[in-house]
Amino acid sequence: MPLPTVNWKYVGALNHTVSSINSALDAVYTLGTAVTYADGSARVPGTGSAWTWNREIIGVTVAAYGSPPTNALNFRYIIGGTVGASAYTFLTPDTATLANVIVYGMNRSSGAYTSWVNAQPFTSGFSGYWRATQAYTNAYDSVTMWESQEGCAIQFNRTAAGNLSAVNFGALFDPLTANTLVAESDGRVYSMSGTGSASVVSGTWLSNGAGVGAGLFGAGNTSASSGHAGTLAPGSTVMVGGAGVNTAILGAFSPTTSLISPNGDIVRVPFSQLSTAGNYLGQGRNLFLIKDAISRQTYTAGASTVGYVFGSSTTGTSDSVLLGA
Repeated sequence: MPLPTVNWKYVGALNHTVSSINSALDAVYTLGTAVTYADGSARVPGTGSAWTWNREIIGVTVAAYGSPPTNALNFRYIIGGTVGASAYTFLTPDTATLANVIVYGMNRSSGAYTSWVNAQPFTSGFSGYWRATQAYTNAYDSVTMWESQEGCAIQFNRTAAGNLSAVNFGALFDPLTANTLVAESDGRVYSMSGTGSASVVSGTWLSNGAGVGAGLFGAGNTSASSGHAGTLAPGSTVMVGGAGVNTAILGAFSPTTSLISPNGDIVRVPFSQLSTAGNYLGQGRNLFLIKDAISRQTYTAGASTVGYVFGSSTTGTSDSVLLGA
C-alpha cells in the first residue's frame, strides 16, 4: 500500500559571505529555523512540513543537523564542513580528507549529539559522510532549501554562474511494499544523495539514467569525489548493495522545454530509484521529472501551487525535478 503523500514547501534562499563554508552552514541553520516560508505563510518547526534544525558552533558554525516532523525511527541528517582538514568519517567511495567542502550524512536511532567530526555524531547509527560540494573557494554565495514531512532538499548556489551543488535526504522514495527485507519497520526506505566535489550539477543529468557523476536527485556513480546516492539497508547503516553501490533513475530522459500537454499544462512524470545493480528501491514521493526549467521557480494552477522547481541552474533552463506541493 502506498505511503502517505508528502507536501513540499519552499523555505527560501539566503545569501551568505562569498566562498565562506561556515557562513553557508549558518545559512542552512537560519533557513531551517525560519518562522515563515518564502510565500509568507507561517512555518512552525516540528509541525506540518517544517523540519527542526540545530547547529554546532566552534567559534563559527561547523555543522547543521535536522530531523523531519514525521520520524518514527528517529533519523537525523547532518551537513558539516570547515576550512581546515578535519578527520571526519567518510563513506565509501570517498576516501581522502578534503578541506573546505560541504559533507553530508544520515543517522538512524539517533542518540545525543556529540560533534560532526566524531565517528558517531549522534552516539550511534551513523552512515558516514559523502562530499556535497566542490571547494568553497569556487564562489558559492547562497543556500536554498525545500522541505516536506519526510524529506529535505538543499542547494549551494553560485549566483554569477547560475550553477550549483545539491543534497537531499529522507524517506524520499516509496518501496511500495512493507516487506522488512526491502523496507524499514515503518514501511519506508531512507536515502541521501549529493553532487560530490568533482563537479557542479550537470544541466543534462537526466540524459544519463545511471552512472551520473554530477546528478541532482537520487542518482550517482561509484567514483570517489563524484555525485553519490544511496539507500540504507533496513535496520542497518550500510548502503544497499554496499556503500559504494549508488543509485540511478529508471531510464534516461531529455525533457527539453517542450514537455507540456496539448493544453499547455506542465507534464509531471513520476520517477523511480534503482540500485546500479538494477534492483528497485522505490517511487519518488510527490517527486516528478518535468520539462527543463529554472531552479527556485514555483508552478501554479490558478491560485493553487502545484509545486516547486528543484533544478540544476538558477539562471538557465536545464534538467529539473518538481517537488509537489
